[in-house]
Amino acid sequence: MSAVSPLPESFNPALHGSPLKGFLKYAIPSALGILAMSTASVIDGIFIGRYEGSDALAAINLVIPIFSMAFGIAYMLAVGGSVVAGKYVGEGNYTGASNIFSKTLIAALLYGVLLVVAGASNNHSLFALLGAGPELFGAMSAYFDTLIWFLPIQIATAIYYFFVRIAGYPTLSSIALIVGAVTNLGLDWWFIVVSGDGLQGAALATGISNIVTVSVLLLHLFKPDRWLQFIPLQSQWRELAEAAFNGLSEFVNEVSAGLITFVLNLVIINQLGVTGVAAFSVVSYTLFIGLLLSFSMADALQALCSQCYGARDARRLNEFIKIASAGVTISALGFIALLLTQGPNLIGLFVSNNDPQLFELALEFIHILWPVFIFNGLNVVISAYLTAIHHAAASAIIALLRSLVFPLLWLAVLMKLLPEWSIVSALTLAEVCTLVIAASLFIRYQPSQIFPQKP
Repeated sequence: MSAVSPLPESFNPALHGSPLKGFLKYAIPSALGILAMSTASVIDGIFIGRYEGSDALAAINLVIPIFSMAFGIAYMLAVGGSVVAGKYVGEGNYTGASNIFSKTLIAALLYGVLLVVAGASNNHSLFALLGAGPELFGAMSAYFDTLIWFLPIQIATAIYYFFVRIAGYPTLSSIALIVGAVTNLGLDWWFIVVSGDGLQGAALATGISNIVTVSVLLLHLFKPDRWLQFIPLQSQWRELAEAAFNGLSEFVNEVSAGLITFVLNLVIINQLGVTGVAAFSVVSYTLFIGLLLSFSMADALQALCSQCYGARDARRLNEFIKIASAGVTISALGFIALLLTQGPNLIGLFVSNNDPQLFELALEFIHILWPVFIFNGLNVVISAYLTAIHHAAASAIIALLRSLVFPLLWLAVLMKLLPEWSIVSALTLAEVCTLVIAASLFIRYQPSQIFPQKP
């Protein structure tokens, strides 16, 4: 099947026109879309915290590492495949881009089915390994056993999101995620507040909203000027393995986030009990929103730079990197100001006034963790750039250091040598140390080093 003729090159903001306008064309929809998609879990947290209580919040936070690890491979496929597709677009090879999309989608759906088969069993022994006591097994099962059936749809949503952006429709991707988030909000209210379905209802709301999201993304099929097509008969599957390797940093980020959450949960539950885990869960939801501003700009940068890399345009690569770096810095300062002035109000979205211990502990965590935003954005931007130019190992090093190696190292140091410091300080210290390494890697692989500047 031949690909539909693409738009003329003049329509591609990644390669032509003002770099700032091109970046905003991708970054604004990306920010809106990612924030909207991610509000699914935040909204779950708000409804569960206020209507189901701290034990339910703790149960979800203990389950998160399972899904983080499961999505590691999914995002590795999605990001790695879309970056290869972006390079093909920069080279003008639209058929090649459609082929890598098809391979990625087929592999991801098969992986999703395997996860369902593996997860649809008695998981109490797994929950115990996560540090949960028997009193939380019921709540964890209600959420996990429901959401596991929606994993193939969730994975397909991730694949389509990344590739529809590369295909030149970042606004459609954003609209799809916003519609899904609004659906999730309405279903959370219905299942949790009206029907009283608790954690099972929260999982149903998330799963159904993903069905809505991928349905909107599929409207791409009706675009008359589309070139991205699903071609079921594929060969040369080695290309997919190479593409997946290029998305290695995404795998490291997801799996490491799950592992660190698991370790922190164990330490916190031993030191502060279930209330401590619930407080950390509240802060995780709050910080998640701020971190996503950085991830959305890095997400846009990745889509743009992969196409510039294919077109061998070092000048535009430099421009996009400068714009993204300024953007993450400004957004970080803004969110820090919001945290420091509105922290109690943000916590109040999740915690009712009749739980003062949980409220005060969550506020203490926020006051310790806010500096993480100063360094996180630049680390994420550099990692995204390295992935876009196919330096997967360098990108993975940054991801591994910031999300696993340095957090574990600093956690050990704080527990043994500096017990008066809060253990959550390990997350900020890890970002600081990572930025030193990330900056040196960027200097080594900056655009002027990988190919000559265009005149």
